[in-house]
Amino acid sequence: MNLRKKMFLGFMAFIVAPLFVLGTITYLLSQNIIQQNYAEQSAFTLKAVGRNITYVLKEANYFSQASMQREDIQRMLGFKDGVDAVTLTEYDRLLQRTFLSYTPAYSVTLFDFERQSFSQGKIGYRQLSFAELAKLPVFGEVMALNGVPRWIGPHEFGNWTGNKPLFTMIRVINDTYTLDNRGILLQQFQFSELNRIFNYFGTSHSNDVRFMIVNQDGLIMVDNKDKLSGQALSSHIDGSIHLGREYESGRMKFDGVESIVSVHHLDLDEFGKMNWSVVSVTPWAYLSGRSIQVIQWIGAITILSLLSALLFNMLFVGHVIRFILYIVNSMKKVEIGDLGIRVEAKSKDETSALARGFNSLVERISTLLEDVKREQERKNKAELMLMQAQIKPHFLFNTLESINALAAQNEGRKVSRMVQRLGTILRVSFYHKEEIPLSMEIDHVRNYLEIQKYRFEDLFEYEIDVPPALISTPILKLTLQPLLENSIQHGFEGMESSAGDGDSDRQKGYLWITAEETEDAVVLWVQDNGAGIPDDVLLRLHGTPGSRSSGSAEAEAPLREERVGLGIPNVADRLRIHYGSRYGMMICSRPGFGTVIRCTIPKRTTG
Repeated sequence: MNLRKKMFLGFMAFIVAPLFVLGTITYLLSQNIIQQNYAEQSAFTLKAVGRNITYVLKEANYFSQASMQREDIQRMLGFKDGVDAVTLTEYDRLLQRTFLSYTPAYSVTLFDFERQSFSQGKIGYRQLSFAELAKLPVFGEVMALNGVPRWIGPHEFGNWTGNKPLFTMIRVINDTYTLDNRGILLQQFQFSELNRIFNYFGTSHSNDVRFMIVNQDGLIMVDNKDKLSGQALSSHIDGSIHLGREYESGRMKFDGVESIVSVHHLDLDEFGKMNWSVVSVTPWAYLSGRSIQVIQWIGAITILSLLSALLFNMLFVGHVIRFILYIVNSMKKVEIGDLGIRVEAKSKDETSALARGFNSLVERISTLLEDVKREQERKNKAELMLMQAQIKPHFLFNTLESINALAAQNEGRKVSRMVQRLGTILRVSFYHKEEIPLSMEIDHVRNYLEIQKYRFEDLFEYEIDVPPALISTPILKLTLQPLLENSIQHGFEGMESSAGDGDSDRQKGYLWITAEETEDAVVLWVQDNGAGIPDDVLLRLHGTPGSRSSGSAEAEAPLREERVGLGIPNVADRLRIHYGSRYGMMICSRPGFGTVIRCTIPKRTTG
């Protein structure tokens, strides 16, 4: 992974991610705090609403209890015979004065166990017969309570109470003194006070807050907004809530709107048999309205912080990274040999010092490489001079001895030819340039071979085949002569005596010098049919270190002992150093089957 990606990942991991996590945690904590605070506030509110509802029911229960214990009301239920019209009128007035004088009272009906009933109510009330009363599911429960009120909320028995928001109390009337059962009281109330309670607590919070009275089965009996009365609470919420607990609050959707739904169970056991709860619904948008603004400010600050961090990363960190990558790319160019590269520093900070140091280092490397190159050139020239010095002593001595012998025999023509050939060889050796045309190298080789043929009569024959198109190709002087000398001295050793005994041509040595042209190079072949090079010597020859120009006696001693000589390694090193690693020399040899040497040089022409 490159530095730019690492810095980007570091920026995301240590700056962007922490800011994002911080914003998320802040948001979740604020939502949780809001929900907890509202839950506590909602608990106080619902309990306050519950207390007010308790006061309303307590007052109604107290008024009903006091009214049915009056002696005149008790006497109404004592007749076993029918009641005349005058008495019935008086009873109606008594009911009006006693039960309906209480403002929330809507209707009242007294039943005796002789199936007589006396009923009064406000306009539009529905009178219930004893037979209908006996069919109610709660009739048996009322009788079992024996005087304890059984309350029925609005819409609990819709086919009987209708759609009006009426609270119904049913209870057995006991004799004041004997506590005997005298009849049944059914009284209905229309508590408008509940609306005032709901509106008061609702307005103090928000007009969006909804209050409901719900029975144990989840039926909404009273809704302060008059829209959901008579419906099931479960059809409006997407969660579950326990109606029997003293207080519970949860966040869920109510009619598709995210809301806080709170429930408080009313403790009304001392006022009769009922199981009701107060439920409040508050939209979450109302609760989180101000917190949303805070979250928006936090989000804006977070975004500004991210932008600032990004700007810092682009202007400062990015600048440093780009400069480092620039240095890395420049170093890669230096690695492949481009020592002319220089780093430009546009700032005056530490990067400029790094640029100057890099430029100084490259310049120093370039200078050292130039020194090494010049030193190598001097060594190459020294090697060439060494090779020239190697061929001079013994070769000149032997050649001069041969000329002296010819002179003693009065072979003036042969002496002249030998001197001419020797002069040509010396002229090439003393040539001032390191490279010469291939034609001059071939001429040098031919004269050398002719002199050696005179010295070793009938030892070898040679053949030179160089296309005319290649004679102008430049080549390092004294490239081929050391290879031929090695073949004559070491490859043909042992053939001299055999040839002198008149053996067949099979025992004579042969040398072939050929040249061919490839796409971008000239290949020179030197081949003999001599004794060949042993495998271990050939292996060491191929594995000889490239810098053979050091002249180390320890490195050359094994080769001299194996009678390979200095010529072949020196020629290989000179070709490689002068022309590069693409060019050079390759040797193939097998004992008893001769040696083949291939020299590859660039395809050029002399100017």
